Amino acid sequence: MPHANGSGRHSRAGRPVRHAGSPVSRAGRRMGALAAVVTLGVAAVGGHLGSGTNSLATHTLTVQRPLAGPTPTPAPAFGDAPELARPILGPDAQNTKNLGDGTKLAAWRVIKNVKVFDLRLAQIDDYEVAPGVKRKAMGINGLVPGPTIRVNQGERVRIIVHNDLTEPSSIHWHGMDLPNDMDGVPGITQQEIAPGATYTYEWTAISAGTHWYHSHMGGEQEGSGIYGALEVVPISDDIAADRDYTLLFADGPLGFLVNGKAFPASVRMPARIGERVHIRLIGPGPDLIHSIHLHGGFFQVVAQDGHRLPVPYEADTVVLGVGQTYDLIWVPTRVGHWMIHCHIFAHSEGKRGMSGMVTFFDVYPADGAAAPAIPRTGEVTRNREQ
Repeated sequence: MPHANGSGRHSRAGRPVRHAGSPVSRAGRRMGALAAVVTLGVAAVGGHLGSGTNSLATHTLTVQRPLAGPTPTPAPAFGDAPELARPILGPDAQNTKNLGDGTKLAAWRVIKNVKVFDLRLAQIDDYEVAPGVKRKAMGINGLVPGPTIRVNQGERVRIIVHNDLTEPSSIHWHGMDLPNDMDGVPGITQQEIAPGATYTYEWTAISAGTHWYHSHMGGEQEGSGIYGALEVVPISDDIAADRDYTLLFADGPLGFLVNGKAFPASVRMPARIGERVHIRLIGPGPDLIHSIHLHGGFFQVVAQDGHRLPVPYEADTVVLGVGQTYDLIWVPTRVGHWMIHCHIFAHSEGKRGMSGMVTFFDVYPADGAAAPAIPRTGEVTRNREQ
């Protein structure tokens, strides 16, 4: 596997020698510890910055030796070894599919019990964020946000990242329990993915729930579109719902967007009175928090950062921090066009009306007029196509 190996390890700093009967004070021991920290810090900074005129534009791999070893943690329920992965059942390939909320499901193929995804990073010169408004973006497989990676808990995953950008990149799998060398932090756990290069990540999907993935090269790439949803369907106790939508509220160079679009280009989502609507909120940022408010009553907050809450709570607004995810269940009670938006009005409304981080749920009667169709249920999720 082409992930980077550790290099540039730093030697331990010296400790004060304590002879029998000598009065080594606590202050002396503190100074020795401080010297160790300073020595490591200087070495780390030197390794990170490198040398030469272009040193600030790249990350030099520096695997730092800790002052004390990490405390061992229990082995995960699914081991990291490929042979321990859950058998992949069903079809041996899947094409890209529209999920009905402005996002698309990533294509995959199965090779020797591993789900293999290809992500291609590339610049989009004339990406339209709203009618008549075009900006320079960075997309994944031509999409902003990138395609939703959905796998089942316990499956082995291989993600091949092709960097067609003119600058280096890397991908971090936010919220995933995985080996350190698969974490996607350039200069720390791997070398950068150079322009024109390919990098392979492989791990077992352990962390169930709603998560996401993104560039780890600073906020410019992420804010330009290098991010996407990552859903790990649990083996049991999935969130039951009639409809399932994902909303990524992003800011940065492209403006204030919901699933890559500013209102009125954002995608509206159908529902019916009495249905359980699962809303997955994701905050890619990269710079700002957003106060997400749903009109038309309240919802239940049932999970945060992929983890089910032991006691769900009711609200009509949640503060979505950069990097956070929430899972909400909303049961509409009235027909109408119910808005979900950032309640920081600079992000969603001005004197000319709604803009930016705004979209709608179009709620139809429980019986009678049929609501527009969305993708049917799938083999494992039961709520969205697999």
